[in-house]
Amino acid sequence: MNTGNNLLFLIVSFLLSIMALSGIVSFFNQKNIELSILLPKDIFALRPASFRIRAKNKYFFGLFLLRIKVFNEEAVISYLKGEKIFIVNLTFPERGKHTINEIIISSYFPFYFFRRTRALPVNLEFTVFPYPLKCDISFLIAEGKAKIDSTISKGKSYEGEVTGVRAYSHGDPLKYIHWKATAKTSSLKTKEFSPPAGNPVVVNLSDFSGNLEEKISKTTYALIELTKMGNPIGLKLDNEFYPPETGHSHLRRMLYALAVYKSK
Repeated sequence: MNTGNNLLFLIVSFLLSIMALSGIVSFFNQKNIELSILLPKDIFALRPASFRIRAKNKYFFGLFLLRIKVFNEEAVISYLKGEKIFIVNLTFPERGKHTINEIIISSYFPFYFFRRTRALPVNLEFTVFPYPLKCDISFLIAEGKAKIDSTISKGKSYEGEVTGVRAYSHGDPLKYIHWKATAKTSSLKTKEFSPPAGNPVVVNLSDFSGNLEEKISKTTYALIELTKMGNPIGLKLDNEFYPPETGHSHLRRMLYALAVYKSK
């Protein structure tokens, strides 16, 4: 009888030791990871966006069988030593400001007895642009919306392809100064750009039919497509006015305005 009790005691002790070891190994397997999120350049509502998760092992021991969860999407780390990038595709149903509050790390490593979970706070805020709803935009050009006052004249564009340099003129934006040419000549030089491919166009929400969200989505589509055509594009949004310009940075400013727009 004593022999049986001793054997049972040894078995239970062994199992408890294994469980304790499993918990310790699992704890350090999660403790030694450092995570950060790299945002996509542009995020549109209802379209999958690839968020890059940078995972870094802070110590020389390898990390095994980790799951990284952001909202309802997961990436699996089978083994990590050093640093690696993992992709998580996220889709947001609405435009506007969004926040990723935390990244959830979980693992059954090493013996698949228990699942250990840990939350890493990130508090990352970003803007989701409106969904580009395809629509007819031919009337925007046909109706001559280009007939407005703007800072861009026909045959000159500050955001096109650089074709040369010229002497600086009063009023030229500082961001268009060619600093390398300026350093060589000891006098301010301004970049010259190729002419725009089309006439300036100013887009307004009232140009499109539908409810507010549909109008915003159609306006987003129009801005993107007209920018691709090379037209200097402007936006009239209630009391806000974005004069026609070209270039992706100008497009993003207008898309941001649409993303956070609230009807007055």
